[in-house]
Amino acid sequence: MRKSVRASLPATHAGRAALVRRVIVRLAVLGLGVAPAAAHAQAWAYPAFQPPRVMNREFNFGVADAGDAGTTLVFQWREGLGQRTHLSFDLGFADPDGRQNGKLLLGVGFAGLLTQASAEMPLDFLATGGLNFAVGEGPDLVRIPVGVSIGHRFALDDGFAITPYVHPRLSLDICTDCRGEENDESDSDIGIDFDLGVNFEVTRQLSFRVSGMFGGSDAFRDSDGFGISLAWTPVGLSRFIRR
Repeated sequence: MRKSVRASLPATHAGRAALVRRVIVRLAVLGLGVAPAAAHAQAWAYPAFQPPRVMNREFNFGVADAGDAGTTLVFQWREGLGQRTHLSFDLGFADPDGRQNGKLLLGVGFAGLLTQASAEMPLDFLATGGLNFAVGEGPDLVRIPVGVSIGHRFALDDGFAITPYVHPRLSLDICTDCRGEENDESDSDIGIDFDLGVNFEVTRQLSFRVSGMFGGSDAFRDSDGFGISLAWTPVGLSRFIRR
């Protein structure tokens, strides 16, 4: 049994991260057995493009390049459930390097505001989780990430604003048929991704995001990458006033 963890969450969340890690590892041991995935499972990795803020209703269009995962095009729809929570849906296509053909990317996620910036604590904390799939010819990949996006929004002149943030995520990565046709068992591994991003608000409805991604697991030995996106909230569809 092999576990690959190359980074740790911020110290202020060490206890919570340790609990989440123990739960995921226990599920993996009981149900799947943790084993290294083959290199050809490296078909899907892109930044989450998730600032530490609940989105009212947002459409985000992104492009990323990450190691052997190649180029990824992704569309993200975030829909607010209330003032402190939202759902997210991902649809994308990855063109990995090497012999693999393209992969269809599907995902659903949930985010909840843990702490809003204040004079005592000048940082926003947004908890995130999801269930994501990469499917196509050859091995398929399932990822179950949990994490927290941490940052602060700085209001600028003329309605502009900038939000630098960091988004560490712990994930259970499950690769189907990674051992070859003669063995159809699934391989699984514990991995960590780490986004360093900046959200530039041009208007209340339009934002640009730039994000670097680092980390990985045996399923993503080379997942370091870079992504940019355009986030748009149509005026007529915004249900809550963004702060």
